[in-house]
Parts: sequence; C-alpha cells; structure tokens
Amino acid sequence: MTPDPARGLVQSCFMGGVGISVNRPHPRHAVMVVVLVLVAAMATACFDPLNRPGSRDSDPNHISVGSGGVLEAQIIGQIYIDALEANGFVVTDQLNSGTRERYIPALRAGDIDLVPDFAGNLLQYLAANTPTISAQRAEQLSSVTSLPDITKAFPEVLGDDLAVLTPAPGSDADSVTVTSETAKRYGLKSIADLAELSKRQTVSFMANSEFATRSVGVPGLEKNYGLRVDFKPNNDSGGQATINELTSGRVTAADIYTTTPAIKTENLVVLEDPKNNFPANNIVPLIAKSKATPKVSKVIDAVSSKLTVEELRDLNYAVSGPRKLEVEQAASEWVAKENLDRSFA
Repeated sequence: MTPDPARGLVQSCFMGGVGISVNRPHPRHAVMVVVLVLVAAMATACFDPLNRPGSRDSDPNHISVGSGGVLEAQIIGQIYIDALEANGFVVTDQLNSGTRERYIPALRAGDIDLVPDFAGNLLQYLAANTPTISAQRAEQLSSVTSLPDITKAFPEVLGDDLAVLTPAPGSDADSVTVTSETAKRYGLKSIADLAELSKRQTVSFMANSEFATRSVGVPGLEKNYGLRVDFKPNNDSGGQATINELTSGRVTAADIYTTTPAIKTENLVVLEDPKNNFPANNIVPLIAKSKATPKVSKVIDAVSSKLTVEELRDLNYAVSGPRKLEVEQAASEWVAKENLDRSFA
C-alpha cells in the first residue's frame, strides 16, 4: 500500500526546535511537494525565540504577552491579555512559552514584551545568569528571601532592557503547612511554634527529596527556627499524595505551595514564616523596559493589586478543580469579577 503523505506527516514542534517525520511516498507522487510546503509552514509557525531574531514592535500599544508553562502562570498571563485588550491594547498571545531559559531570552530579543514571573525564583535565575556578576555575588543574591530585599536587588540583575512592575500581594512560595486540627491541638501559628513542639515530640515532615539539603529546606528551618524534623521524602511537589499523607495524620507537616487550592478546600493552615526562611515568590510582572509605559503599568498594576494568595488559589481551583475551566474562561470570569474588563487606563 502506498503510504498516505497526510498521515505520514508528524509534527514535533517544541521550545527547543522543530522535528518533522515524514513517511516517504513513491517519488512519482507529486503530492510530496504539498507535504514539503506543509513542513515549511509548520516550522515557521513554531515559537522558538532562541532560533530567530528579535522582532519587537515599536508601537507602545502593541504588547506581546508570554508566560511560563505552569497553569498558574498561563492564567495570569491570560488575565494580563484580557485587561490590556479592554484598555485598547493590541495583544499578541505567546502564552506557554517555555521555561525562563526560553522566555527571558525572548524578552531580551523582542519576541515577547511581558510575562508574569515569581519574585524569588526570578532573582535567583537572573543572578545565576548575569555575566557581570561574580559567582560569590550570585550566591549572595540567591540567599535574599524577603520581598523588599528581592525588589531592591532586581536592578542589579535586570540589565538595561528589562524592568519589573509592582509585585502582587499573592506569593506562590514554599511553606510549612499543617492541618487545622494539628494547629488547634498544639496552638500552632508560626514555624517557631512547631519548632517548640519538635523539642517535645517527633515532628514528621514531607517534601520533595531535595528539601532535605536545600538551604531553605530542612537546614534552613533548623538554622532559623531550631525546627528538627523526621524527614519523609515524596517527590510530588506538594501534590495530592503529600496532601493525603498530611490530612490522614501520617505526617505532621508538609511543604505545600501557598497557592495550592487544597489549602482552602482541605482547611489547611500555612504557618507564618516571620524570619523569611522561604524566598517570597510574589507574582511580579517582568517587562521589556521600552514597553513599560505609564498606561501599561497602570493596567498591570491594577491586575496585580487584586492577585492575593486567596485569589490565586481560587483561580488555580477553577482550572484544576471540579469545574475544569479552560485558562481563557477562568481568566475572563476573574477579570469581569474584579471589574477589570473595562477601559480605565
């Protein structure tokens, strides 16, 4: 049977480049020309900022919005798009544009103008990837954990082409989280309270395996609070398996990211971290400096002001919970609820 060139064409377009697999029909079939045209068209459609020159539109009312691949970043990016469009901007959607290794070079090159990011993680990445900063200084910057200090450090690593707008109050950070029953039984409000408990009885703690050696993990908790734990590794990044262990009482506490919907749905308690053991990961808009006009800043700052940790949990739950909303619908509903679907800038 002669292979069908339409079925034989398989596109594999990803952030690292383009891969095309073609089952070759007999040379007498002229349709191969069509296949080659399709291959070329799909290759040019792939978004790969590292493999093409920058193309920043000089029009300040044209904004290209990208995001990381995690759903939370995509939701926030879509919120940016909706609010900007409501205020007369022409927006290009480049959401789900990969990791920082992809979207930050794209920002610098001009393929993207704006992305939502996470303050502490962004500072660590930029510090490690700024050639003018020594390894020693990069390590110092990576140990900065409070939001005011992180914000103060940004100009040193952003360069002349990037800027950050006002961070949102909501932070997607590591945490020490317990059940409400555990918090009530032992009078736990902060990590310091849990540290006192650990002097009297065993406190089991679940997190990804690297948490055992990270400076902000078990070593940091012991250094900053005197918290000693019986560490239980579970590499689901505070997902459902870890939550099940916590709610069943098989572990005392766990590292649950602060915008995880289960904190609300399972009535969990995030213990206060007054010594800033965990880096603040407030949502921060990262933007090309040439696009950071007063009008753009006004729109995005208005969005950021509404993004509390509770709102971020609700947005994540709208997509991952029973409703299973698409990112676009979750963002649209939220923008309307917050009265941001109108011209105000």
